[in-house]
Amino acid sequence: MRRKDSALRLSLYTDLSLRLLLYLGAVEAGTWTTTPAVARAFGVSLHHLQKVARGLTESGYIEARQGRTGGVRLARPPVEVRLGAVVAELEGLGCLVECARGPCPLAGRCLLKHALDAAERSFVRELDRFSLADVLAGPTGAAMRALIGREAGPGP
Repeated sequence: MRRKDSALRLSLYTDLSLRLLLYLGAVEAGTWTTTPAVARAFGVSLHHLQKVARGLTESGYIEARQGRTGGVRLARPPVEVRLGAVVAELEGLGCLVECARGPCPLAGRCLLKHALDAAERSFVRELDRFSLADVLAGPTGAAMRALIGREAGPGP
């Protein structure tokens, strides 16, 4: 029997993507940040975070540049980053249940997939009510800035 608290989960990829976007949204606008700094701040795998950064760059959410002065930064203002759009793009819509897997003998005669797809669309619509800026305006933003400050360490 599965635990009740594990009914709906985002993939690790989406989780790390949202964390990276939060971090980049909390730093001063236009500031380049390194993926190793973000990985250290969250205590996550640098390899996984670099994969996430490549995907977010391809999707146009962040910019990346190589070299000594390189790093990553948001490609658009936090107010323009809708959480539902990010999750929908990273997780894919209509994939909560895959009727072709099996294949299911009820395919085409069952309303379960329709109901689950509608619930998934509602989930994304609810998330879309929030931008990255909305989330960072409250205690999450303060916690992120504190985390970034600890990562930066004492000044010269």
